Amino acid sequence: MSDNIYIARQPIVDDEKKIYGYELLFRSMENDGLAQANFNDGTIASSRVAVNALNHIGLNKLVGDELAFINIDSELLLSSAVLSIPKEHFVLELLETIEVDDEIIERVIELKKLGYKFALDDASCKETFMENFKSIFPYLYILKLDCTLIDKKTFAQRVESVKEYEFKLLAEKVETQEDFEYFKEIGCSYFQGYFFAKPSLLTQKALDPMYNEVFRLINYLDDESSIEEISMAFESSPDITIQLLKFMNSGSMALKSNIRSIKHAIALLGRAPLKRWLLLISFSKSSVAVDGMRSPIITMAQNRAKLMNEVVTKMNIDVNKDEAALVGILSLIDVITGCTMEDVLKELTLSSSINEALLEDEGDLGLLIKLVICLESLDCKQNNKIMNTPDFSFEHLNEALIQSYNI
Repeated sequence: MSDNIYIARQPIVDDEKKIYGYELLFRSMENDGLAQANFNDGTIASSRVAVNALNHIGLNKLVGDELAFINIDSELLLSSAVLSIPKEHFVLELLETIEVDDEIIERVIELKKLGYKFALDDASCKETFMENFKSIFPYLYILKLDCTLIDKKTFAQRVESVKEYEFKLLAEKVETQEDFEYFKEIGCSYFQGYFFAKPSLLTQKALDPMYNEVFRLINYLDDESSIEEISMAFESSPDITIQLLKFMNSGSMALKSNIRSIKHAIALLGRAPLKRWLLLISFSKSSVAVDGMRSPIITMAQNRAKLMNEVVTKMNIDVNKDEAALVGILSLIDVITGCTMEDVLKELTLSSSINEALLEDEGDLGLLIKLVICLESLDCKQNNKIMNTPDFSFEHLNEALIQSYNI
């Protein structure tokens, strides 16, 4: 199901008011047409922010080279899905509602050893708060102080009591110059609030895969299917495939080679990271999406991928069938995303042959996708022109059509 997704960001600045990072915030569109921060499940909200940032809008567009701060509740913290959030670009904000126990402490230590950075959100410095979180203070990167909860008369003492730890202090909900000067004077290194900027809303047309498709792909990985079988499963889910490509090009991975096919993308990412990435998507879905209907555009992209694959196989054309299938899926990415083909392909690291086929109808792949499009539109004149080349035969084409539509 395609729909608009929303994500808000609020800048975090240093003591010279220069951008240090952005907090990414969940937003949903309400009936009054306004984007609101309404949610009942912290895990779903946090997962959706991560998925939207990585798979839809893109980290480069959202934060550039700066850090992204994202709220994390205990359920997401303890799940393997959190490992799909790239540690080089994110700071995980532990919510003030987390009840710290041995399991939470061990998980924070484990993730910190892996290179993850932690902030503690909405700190009030009250006795009950300090007692609950004191055991994880040694592993924090930043302590976020809620200015609206701070008693300035006793706060200076509290700051002195935590100076033994290595974390930096961040003053949030700073709304006046007076607040800024005060918290800067007592030792805060970073600041956030309406005084600097209100959260700005970014929107992007979303590719929202249905629950059963996500779980089906996870099951393939659990069953230790071959990479060929996993690749074919992704080819039947163009919306998820496009998200995978955008994730791999979101700035969270340093790709050493251009992506040539779905199989190649899966091999580059690896089975375990792929499963974690799918789990993150599943966390971001609410149950109302389970019975959603597949977009006809998504179905058409799936059919194009199957037909491209079958044409290459039946006609024994000297073209990689996995590349052909990927071209079939991506041939409709401009319609699916609402962006121009040129703009979308700029965000994806693809082989030159795929880019030439999609942008210029060049090469064997370009000829194949033109053939498939002609078959869809029943353009017999153009179809016959393509079929007059030595590599094609009507008999093999008919076999490919029958196989692709499972007639």
